[in-house]
Parts: sequence; C-alpha cells; structure tokens
Amino acid sequence: MGISLYRRYRPQRFSEVAGQPAVVDVIAKSLERSRVGHAYLFSGPRGCGKTTVARLLAKTLNCLSPAKGPEPCCECRNCLAIAAGESLDVIEIDGASNNGVDEVRELKSHVALAPFASQHKVYIIDEVHMLSLSAFNALLKTLEEPPDSVVFVLATTEAHKVPVTIRSRCQHIPFHRIGTQEIRETLSRVCAAEGIAVAPEALWEISRQADGALRDALSMLEHVAGLGREEISLADVEATLGQGSRSSLERLLAACRQGDPGAFAEIDQALAAGASPQRFMEELFSLVRNLWLVASWKNILDTLNVSDHEKDYLKAEAPLWPPRYLETAMRFLAGLLPQVRAGLQVDVLAGLLTLKMTRLGDPEESPPVAQTSFSTRARSPLPAGPQAAFPAELQAALPAEPQAVSPVVLPPSVPDAPVIDPQPAVSLAPALARDTWTPYPESQWNEALDALRERDFPLYCALMEDAQPFWGGTPEEKIFVVDVAYRYGYEFLRLDRNGVALKEFLTPYREGAGVLLCHGNLSTVCRDQVAGAKKTSRKRPVKESGPALAGWTPDRETRSDPRPESGLSGGVPFERLVQEARRWLRGDVILARRGSEEEEEDGEPVAEE
Repeated sequence: MGISLYRRYRPQRFSEVAGQPAVVDVIAKSLERSRVGHAYLFSGPRGCGKTTVARLLAKTLNCLSPAKGPEPCCECRNCLAIAAGESLDVIEIDGASNNGVDEVRELKSHVALAPFASQHKVYIIDEVHMLSLSAFNALLKTLEEPPDSVVFVLATTEAHKVPVTIRSRCQHIPFHRIGTQEIRETLSRVCAAEGIAVAPEALWEISRQADGALRDALSMLEHVAGLGREEISLADVEATLGQGSRSSLERLLAACRQGDPGAFAEIDQALAAGASPQRFMEELFSLVRNLWLVASWKNILDTLNVSDHEKDYLKAEAPLWPPRYLETAMRFLAGLLPQVRAGLQVDVLAGLLTLKMTRLGDPEESPPVAQTSFSTRARSPLPAGPQAAFPAELQAALPAEPQAVSPVVLPPSVPDAPVIDPQPAVSLAPALARDTWTPYPESQWNEALDALRERDFPLYCALMEDAQPFWGGTPEEKIFVVDVAYRYGYEFLRLDRNGVALKEFLTPYREGAGVLLCHGNLSTVCRDQVAGAKKTSRKRPVKESGPALAGWTPDRETRSDPRPESGLSGGVPFERLVQEARRWLRGDVILARRGSEEEEEDGEPVAEE
C-alpha cells in the first residue's frame, strides 16, 4: 500500500516548513539559545503544520548529532524513530478520543518516568480542546511543573475553547493559513518529484480550493492525479473536485454584466455538480472584491495574489464594471453568506443569486454606501465609458449622480416655522450644485475633529463616521458644506443643539463661511443659536456669523412637505407617550417610521409621517 503524498512529503527540517516563517523563527531561536519552554500551545486552522512543527521540535531536542543551527540531522536512530512514529519518548495523544480524566491520570503516572532512549520526553496532545473540564483540571499541576526532561506540546484548531488556566501555563504560538502562492509552489515541487504533469491553472485552482491548508492541497492533488491523465488540466480539477472554479465564476460574472440568461445556468450547474455552496459564495465574493479593487485603484493589480491568467482577466474586465455596482454586490454576497452557512437550499440560492446579481444596479436595490475613509469618499464619479458596456436596462437603472437642488422657500403659514433675524444674504443655488464642491483640506478637518473629541464626543462620532467636508458656493461667498452619508447621522446633526454646536466649533476653520448640512436631496443650514433663545446681539458682523443663505429658512429641508423639529406629527401612534419619555430622558426623536413600510425615493424610512 502506498503512502499518501502529505505523509511522504511531510517536512523533515524547519527549513522545509511552508508558510509559517514567524513560528519557525520563534522555535529555532529558542533551540539555538537552549531556552525551550516546558509547554507550548500551537493553535491554527487544519493542515497548516502544527503537528509537523511539534515533531520537528521533538527531533531536534532528541537528535544525537544535531546539524549546524536548530536543524536535526535526520540520520541518527532517534531522528529516524521519531520520523517513523516509533519513538517511545515522543508520545502523540488524540485529545478527541482520549478526553476523559482517567486517560489524563494515566498520562500523569508516566510523566515522572525517565526517558527510555532520548534526552527528553515530548507529549504531543492533538485537538486538546476536546478534553473534558475534569481532564483539564487534572492536567493543570503537571502542566505547570513537569519534570525537567518533559515537554508538552498542545495542538488545537480552536484555541478559545482551551481554558485560560491551561493557556496561561503554555507559550501560545498561533499558526496561520498558508498563502495560495506558497501552496502552489509546494505543489509544483511535489509534481516535479513525482513526475506529474499539471497545467499551471489547475495548480492555482487546487491551491485556492485548499483554503490555506497544505495537507488538503496535497490530498486534492493526489485525488486528481488518480485519473491517470498525461497532463492534469483545469477541466480535470473541476470534474474531480466539483464546479465553482475561478474560470466558471468569471463566466458567471460576464453573463451577469451582459444581462445574459445563461447566468442562471452557470450558477445552477455549478451548485448541482457538487460545489460547496459556502465555498462557492466565498470564491464569488473574492472575485467581485478583486474586480472592485482593480476598478477603484489602477496600481493595485500587482499586489493581488492571483495567477497571470487572472491578472489578464481583471485588467480587461474591471473597466467594464462601475465600482458602485461591485460595492453593492459585495454587500449582498456578505449578507447572504450567513444564510448559506445555516443551510439555504441550493435551488433557492441559485434563484436569489440570479435575481440579485442582475438587479443590484437598480436604485431600490442599492443602499447608501458607508463612507468611512476621507480619501475614499473624495473619489470622483466614474466616467461614462465603463457604464456604456452594460445593457440598456442596467445602464438606465444605475443610480444617477446627485444634481443641483433649487432652494424651496417655506410659506409663512407653516406652523412652528422659526423666525430669523435679517442678515446679509447670498444665493444658495451655487452651494447645492455638487459639481462645484471642492474637498476641504484633510489636515484642517482632522485637526478640527481632534479638538471636538474632548468637547462633544457624540458630535465627534457622527462627523467621524458619516460626514465629509467640502467648500461650496462662490469664491466670493464660500459655504462650508458637510455631506452626511447616512440619514440617521444627518437627522442627528440637524438637531438644534447639534447644529449650533457644529457651527460654533467650525468657526476657527471655516473662515467666516456659513455651514450647510446635506444628505442626498435634503439640506439644512446650521443656526447661530437654538430656536427660542434670545440673542445677545441682533446684529452681528458678517465675518463672525458667516453669510446667510438667501431665501432660506434655517434647519428646514429642501422639500415642500416639511416636518416638525421633533420628527413626529399628530398621526404617529403613542405620540404623547413618546414626547413624555423624551421629556423625562432629555432625548430627541431622530427618525420615526410608520408600520406601512413606506419608503422614500432613496430607499430610506419615512421620517416625516
């Protein structure tokens, strides 16, 4: 009977361990300085080298003629016995099947015995998190103060399940998933040694499907090599390991972009052929993410860990995709993954993917994108070229760029409309024309936020997460525009006290300009003081208070259906109860939503009814 590839090519020296440079460096330096700990905890995903490194540690400790450095000689009787699994001084225990307190007590009875033929006794307990609580408690004292000749190595894939009392007695060394490129290089060496001819794309596909586990990759290679082909192709890998390869996902996305009904056939065929739904979704998300990265940043292609074929595909395909479409697609796929892990049926998944992936460009399907990076928010919209590659129905459905909004003067009959003092006025239209906005200096904005953090932390959080500053208006009459990404943040900032605080805190940085809050087609001017409060001076210099906005009622939206300051109206159920709770808790109602699930044009909850 033959030996499996992952056993035949198990590393015999530290220099042969792939993908774990930090782990090897820590263990090697400890061996060189003779400062090996009495207990180690190796944690990490399956197939990443935990047991292999534990055996190498045991070989080096017991090697009769160690080579230069921390490497074992691999020729003495101890090295050969440990490599063959026949050493009486290296005891490997399966924690999953020996997880009782009786097994631990038996282990403790042998720990005090001297080694048989080596200098150290090494206990390797695999899947240690499977031990029972009583077994862990029985192991505590021995693990804390073992004999000088004993070293414990505990290995687990779930370190959080190991009691903290055990972890505190061990040197915890985390292992990581092995990179796709490193797995591919190892498979290439194995194929050369075994005389297996394999196409480069087939190796990349096996490496991707291994998901960071080199042992799984070698098992997959052995499985595909069992077909007996002269050369293993990508089609052989797909037929053996199931559909859902990168090439099939590339065809799927091309069909979605072109509005081709074949998109459903691609999804249904991949899932029906045995592809893991979770793995299929993760690979689809990874491909969409790569497209979004290349479409957003031109120079990022060389940093991606992909094959040459994939680089050519991304270079040709990325310009055909609007980044907004790809952002929404990533959000949809990420939201669908928990349902897939919970056991969503394959046919339902295929239908949802087909429906959503061909309609994510619709305005009602595209929620506002969370903007948390100053530099990312300042990106200009895409030119018309990439969008022209989409079919007419998708191109027409893509959200349009915001247009200039004309100011609407509230009629005097609106109840509770605040009365403002006459101030010098400028036109509001230039401020609302978004194509005239210029980014505010990032350094000054960050300086302002740092100053606000200690002064008003809630206001700081709202601006830090949701808002981006611009200069608007005309060169003669500048207006400080704060563009808010989310409706909730906009409603919070437009409250009387927050608007006044925002205007006051921006005074040293806005150079005497007015302050305008914007969210989509909604806009609000920040007041100089809370409504109803008496001003100390009814006439202020323009330099101090900033220019007023002509034809504008402060703290009102550019809509014909204004709402009261509280966000509630008489038609809202339990209004009196809400107002009483608001009075007692000194709070504010930011948004109110009716049970009818009505929504505005931009897909956000109705706040004025």
